[in-house]
Amino acid sequence: MKYKSSVTGQIMDLNFLDKKYRLVCPECEKSRKKKGQKDCEYFPQSGTAFCFHCETTLFKYDPHAKEKEYIIPEWKNKTALSDGALKYFEGRMISQNTLIKMKVYSDNEYMPQTQKPEGVVCFPYFIGEKLINVKFRTKNKLFKLNAGSELVFYNYDAILNYPEIIIVEGEIDALTFIENGFDNVISVPNGANKNLEYLDTCFDAFKNIEKIYLATDQDTKGVELRDELARRLGQEKCYIVSFKECKDANEYFCKYLSDFKNILSDAKPYPVKGIILASDIYQDILSLYENGVQPGLKLGIRSIDEFITWESGRIAVVTGIPGSGKSEFVDFIVAKLNFLHGWKAAYFTPENYPLKFHYAKMFEKFVGKKFSSKVSHEIDFDLAYDHIKENIFYIMPEDDFTVNSIIEGAKSMVKSRGIKIFVIDPYNKVDHKYTDSETQYISRFLDQIITFSKMNNILLILVAHPRKMQKNAAGHYEVPSLYDINGSANFYNKCDYGFTVHRETNEKNVMMNEVSVYWQKIKFKHLGSQGVTELKYNYTNGRFEEGGVDYWDNSNWLAQFQKGPVKDFLPPEREIIFNNPDEPF
Repeated sequence: MKYKSSVTGQIMDLNFLDKKYRLVCPECEKSRKKKGQKDCEYFPQSGTAFCFHCETTLFKYDPHAKEKEYIIPEWKNKTALSDGALKYFEGRMISQNTLIKMKVYSDNEYMPQTQKPEGVVCFPYFIGEKLINVKFRTKNKLFKLNAGSELVFYNYDAILNYPEIIIVEGEIDALTFIENGFDNVISVPNGANKNLEYLDTCFDAFKNIEKIYLATDQDTKGVELRDELARRLGQEKCYIVSFKECKDANEYFCKYLSDFKNILSDAKPYPVKGIILASDIYQDILSLYENGVQPGLKLGIRSIDEFITWESGRIAVVTGIPGSGKSEFVDFIVAKLNFLHGWKAAYFTPENYPLKFHYAKMFEKFVGKKFSSKVSHEIDFDLAYDHIKENIFYIMPEDDFTVNSIIEGAKSMVKSRGIKIFVIDPYNKVDHKYTDSETQYISRFLDQIITFSKMNNILLILVAHPRKMQKNAAGHYEVPSLYDINGSANFYNKCDYGFTVHRETNEKNVMMNEVSVYWQKIKFKHLGSQGVTELKYNYTNGRFEEGGVDYWDNSNWLAQFQKGPVKDFLPPEREIIFNNPDEPF
């Protein structure tokens, strides 16, 4: 049987016994000091294995499954630079020897920003001798990468050849370090961008790196990129490079020419967890001083955004009576945050097992149609599959549902996939090990997941069922609060966000599609305030619309920016579809 590593992508032939047992991990056994240590556990029910040392999941590999194909750019084997480009690099203190070494050249290239060919400087991206991508830059700082080519680090081979690595934000800064004898420098391919797929594909290559110098730009976006790289690669091995008052490496080099070779000696360790100095958060302090308190991310739905905005490093507790749609609403929030802001998510959701059923729900939210070959097109299927497999992940530690096991799985997803959202749905499916009172245990449980969310900059969403609610005189269930969650008032006391999803029943005692979301706790004023949002549930795709909606959003979100045959196929973005109010969630 062929198995594939979740971390390196390595495909290997393995024959597991048809029972649960421990074995030596085939992924990390060669690099371990403790040879023969059996830290990899096989789970026959799911047919997967998980290593508790290197945090690799081994899952069955289908060689016929669709893999993403990349375009290999044409290597023109040019070496000449235009007079204008040479003059520019001279002004940046970068010599021709460095440019020749890195195979930088001039050319003419069509630029979509101006919709015409432009004179460009070309930065080829190689892995070994193979050309992977090319970055094009005009004299007025317009950029593009080769369409359809893989995103990888610039000067990628440095990761394979050196125990210490410098990471910068652009090719000019990389050339600056190379000019000064630092060949162990790499650059992110797309600047301070939220898309870090280049890290997903080479994450395992960093396992042997002993020290990482983060030398990104010192503006707000650069600091955000620096912190995300540290979060993904391991804060304990990262060091922050300072450029004094300068924005980046090249500006510092041009101003402090003779000092540059010593710049790494002044690098400071990334702040140790639990010990934070004012100097460690200087950029955050400066940003607050200059820009004031900023709200979190919005979903683009007025009646929701007026009460709540979303920030990572927070914990949200969600409750509601059975059938109220709390899980559907959480999935909707996840889909919105992912589609609008690129936040990847992982789920611990045993109630949605087999997971193909949860995949179908997420498909419908992204695509806007029922998950059925009779309703949606194969183009919809392909778009959704390509998107969901890179953005939505699942943690199912088989027979170990303890919070420690669940969090270890989530930590692995933070580093290997860069998740920003982690959903535990529901609380009562966690295997709770009581050693004291239920109230004391819940307090410690919440402290543990709160610490995880803050240390890993995660929005953690916890779905928790309330106690059995009573009906009022009119025969309707009372709206539960967070204080009604079984076990402890700490569910309310310790969360940053707390809200209830509630639906009323009609005269036939069937729940209607009118949904009320009670925002009961928003801990910080800049993130929102208490209130109630009235929504309607779209039975066609599981989306939630403004309360007074006359028509439904059944558009394919993933295809909104597609061109060619895909765009031509798509129906109008919004269409009138009448839902069946008696259909259950």
